[in-house]
Order: sequence, then structure tokens, then C-alpha cells
Amino acid sequence: MSKKVVIIYNPSARGGKALKKRKKVENSLRSQNIDYDLLLTRSESHLVELSNKAVHKYPVIIGAGGDTTINIIARAILQGRQGNALGIISMGSTNDLAREIGVMRLKEACNAIHSQSFQAIDVGMITSGEKNDPFFFLAQASIGLGVEVNRYVSAWMKRHPYVAKFHTLAQTTSGVAGIYNSFKSKAVPLNLQLDTTSMTRSFDSCLLIFNNTSYFAGRFQPSPLASPVDGKLDCCIFHSSTFAQLLRTVMQIRSYKHLEQNRMEILQDHYFKIQSRRPFEFQIDGEIFSSDGNIEVSILPRALKLVSNAVF
Repeated sequence: MSKKVVIIYNPSARGGKALKKRKKVENSLRSQNIDYDLLLTRSESHLVELSNKAVHKYPVIIGAGGDTTINIIARAILQGRQGNALGIISMGSTNDLAREIGVMRLKEACNAIHSQSFQAIDVGMITSGEKNDPFFFLAQASIGLGVEVNRYVSAWMKRHPYVAKFHTLAQTTSGVAGIYNSFKSKAVPLNLQLDTTSMTRSFDSCLLIFNNTSYFAGRFQPSPLASPVDGKLDCCIFHSSTFAQLLRTVMQIRSYKHLEQNRMEILQDHYFKIQSRRPFEFQIDGEIFSSDGNIEVSILPRALKLVSNAVF
């Protein structure tokens, strides 16, 4: 394998703003005397192709992009089984994993790459009855609003390209509208049955999150004690049945008062099974997939080596 690290750079991340940061990223890498090859992606399929090839050539693969970019590279590493390390230069909208492992800022990321500081983390895995290959996730997977809002925001951004240039404001505005629309159209709540290693329950939920990190959707921490190295997932169940109820719960997350309310609860385990009478979709680190109404969610302890500044 090459002694260089490879930077797989997604210029379309964060609505195309990543492209403008290329020079800054390369200057930071050079200032740290990091020997690297840089590969620019042209599409998601090209990203998959580059990732699969990089696994067999580079011991350290750095993803420069958002959560979806990082997840695709991680999938190639896990499937390739070559023991590659994954690094992150965060350029997306949420960057939950980058926040968790201390590489949110460019300087932090380059310091970690330069020092070759590694940390093995757990990886979440979802299997679905209609799929042969498992789905992997590093930060979180979700059912319900996570899917509905993601799709709504993506469509809204395409319809309003000029407003989309103000990425953070546009995402926040369209995200709130997406939540409202999901309740109005009765896309949520969903009736689900949840099995863990010790219990079985049925309930209605507008949002179900399986957290491998404490962060969700940027700066929110619905399960503040979630950790990518504890061998477990935190399942956050939001019970709100109306837009107003959920909005109050979300507003309380920043002060952690949401943990005192009965509209949300946290279950911790290494295995969950979700069943529904009708098919549903689930989101994995920004990507949406379909299921036949049955999925199993589990954890692979310390399955992936990350370039990280964090000490867990």
C-alpha cells in the first residue's frame, strides 16, 4: 500500500460550498507536511468506485464531505476488510461524527491526520428482510421524521436554489416546514413494535433514533450519554403526536429538560428489532432506504479505526 493518505473530496457537499474550500483544505494539509493524493468525486456512484479502489491502495482514507460521503467510504472499508483507517474533513450540514471525535474544525482534522492518532469505534448495522447486504452507520439511523424531513428539505432546496445558497438558514426553515408537513399529512406518527434483548413493546412514535454518538442533526444531543465505544446503541423514542408537542420537546433538548418529560425515552441495548404492519423507510447518516416493515439493528464493537482527536 501507498505511504500517502488519500483525500476523497466531495465538491458537492453542503450544497456545493465544499468546492470553494478546496484550496484552504490543501493549504492546511501542506502546512502540516501531510503527504497525500487528492481524488475529486463526480457523483455518488463515482464516490463508491473511488472508495472501493482506495481500500486496496491506501492504509488511511480521508473523506472530505458530509455524513453521506463519510458513510459511503466507511462502508467500503468495512466490506473490504483491509483494516484501513478512516479520517474526516467535515464539510456537510450536520457532521455529527466529526463533532463526537474532535475533528469538526479543519485545523483539528489536519492535526489528527498528521499525528496519526487512531481510535477504534463501534459501528451500527441494520439488516432488512428484503436486502441481502447489511447497512452500516457510524452516527445514527432513524425512522419517521428523520426520513420525511430529509426528503422534504432535499426537494425544497431544489425548488429554491437561490435561497439554498444561505445553507444553514434554508435548512432550518425548510426543516421546520418539513416537520409540520409530516404531521399534517399524517406520515407520522408510526405504529411500531420494538423488541430488545429483554423486552417487547408496541407504541406510536413520530421519530425513532438509534444513536451511536451523542449528537443528532448538528448540535442536538437527545441522548447525551451515547458513546461510539460502549458496545451499545441508544434508542431515542419520541412519542409526540402533534407538531406543537414535538417542537416543545426539541426546544428542551438544548437544556436537557427533555429527559424529564414523558414524550421521549431512551433505551440502551446492543440489539433491537423493529416491526410494522406496513413497509417503512429508514435513514442512515443522510441516506434513505426502504424496508418491508421489519429490520434488525445491532452493534459491531470497535469495528472501524478512525483518525480521531478524542479519547473515550
